[in-house]
Amino acid sequence: MREINLPAVNTVSISFDTASMADQGSPETGYSIGIPMGNIEPSDIEALNIARSNGSKILWSTVCIEKILENIIVDYFMGQFVGACTRRQLFEAEVVQSSSFQFSFKKKLVDDIAKNVRSFKGKDRNKLQSQLKKIMEWRNAFAHGTLRADSKDGVILEYYSGSRKAEILNETFWNTVESIFISCDQLVRKLDKDLSSEQEA
Repeated sequence: MREINLPAVNTVSISFDTASMADQGSPETGYSIGIPMGNIEPSDIEALNIARSNGSKILWSTVCIEKILENIIVDYFMGQFVGACTRRQLFEAEVVQSSSFQFSFKKKLVDDIAKNVRSFKGKDRNKLQSQLKKIMEWRNAFAHGTLRADSKDGVILEYYSGSRKAEILNETFWNTVESIFISCDQLVRKLDKDLSSEQEA
């Protein structure tokens, strides 16, 4: 297997000091103005490529978490899997995995299911919903937003979520992403396990 290379556009921005322009005169005085604009270094492009790769991992990890949400929904409404079942397969393929059954609706439905699972406490429910909301926002931001390498701030993710937003993709951001994805994965697996235990009882 090989890593593929697909067409992509790199967006860069360079900051410069407009205040220094006033001290340098104007073209009418007979000389041109020189404005230091900074540089885009190879390390800036490398950081942009890492951010793009991390964004792909966010998209894939979201798909994996969504699959567990789907399992919870199917198990809750159709019971535990015990063998081939045409009705279960039809419900899973044509309803739960349908493009009309969006992540936001799965998130809400899983919250309603969690209310009926006694061993999954309200604190876990609230935390899960908060984390799923954040993951959904990041997924949408990387799927539809723009990555930009800025000579001053590093890599910035610009996207729309209720309003225009910009996120500086620094170590703090990536640490938060990792922490929330790991915690959310643990919570959805706990809910899935708790639901199975209660259905077996």
